[in-house]
Amino acid sequence: MTGKHHGPADVDVRYAAPTGRLVRYVTGYHRFAAPICHQTELRDAFFPSVTTIRVSLRDSPPWSLKIGSRCIDPMPVVALTGPTSYAGYVSCHGGELVGVGLLPFGWAQIFGGDVSRLSNRVVPLSAVDPGADMLRASLEGELPFDAAFAGWLEARLERRPPADPRIEALCEMLRDPATTRIEAVAEALDMSPRALAAMTRFNFGFTPKLLLRRTRFLRALTTMLTNPEGGQAALEAAGYWDRSHFLRDSHLFLGCSVREFSRRRGPHNQVAITARTQALGTPV
Repeated sequence: MTGKHHGPADVDVRYAAPTGRLVRYVTGYHRFAAPICHQTELRDAFFPSVTTIRVSLRDSPPWSLKIGSRCIDPMPVVALTGPTSYAGYVSCHGGELVGVGLLPFGWAQIFGGDVSRLSNRVVPLSAVDPGADMLRASLEGELPFDAAFAGWLEARLERRPPADPRIEALCEMLRDPATTRIEAVAEALDMSPRALAAMTRFNFGFTPKLLLRRTRFLRALTTMLTNPEGGQAALEAAGYWDRSHFLRDSHLFLGCSVREFSRRRGPHNQVAITARTQALGTPV
């Protein structure tokens, strides 16, 4: 299923759902495009997220990304952004950018290794896979962007031993709004809290507590951005006991208040929430 949405200033956002066995490994595929204008700077934002591969296509101008205190300028043409606990603030002059999000189980199975070394960081994809140029060539070929990504990822699935199934189980628990206690998660996975923390840092990039906070915050934030009138209900549904509690998380994950974030983000971000929900079923 593909979600397509045109927004302000001819912004084009598309999402495509994974199919087949890749459903277990990737969140989905995305494409952002805007007319190239070297005289005008376009600013936008990405939500905190899982590990992501993003590729600038064709004659797209260089772009930059600020994550927390780090500013990557220019971004690698074929970039791997590790899992993030901060919003990413984009500056560009238009162009075409395609990407795929890797679930923690996907990172473990396709690439593997300690992903915490990449948390809130960006590296060229070639730093972890020598086939980065092949991916870009495929994406600039005749295949749809999601099919090009899928073929490249499929070729890598058999290269490593099977990943720990508890990674996938933990992903399911984090998506469940009823999951609120780290101790209960550790017990369900038959792990000690210390072993759980080591596992999540290695495969998710962060501690279990931070992962739960990030999931809860993004659930509330996207509801507030799409339905401002339902803000209080969204906070309560996500488990926040008051607005000051939510504001602390806002400054942690966005670096600012939600009101300021609404001013700082650009047209892609709001359009992406709708397009992603249509194609993948969830806004983040």
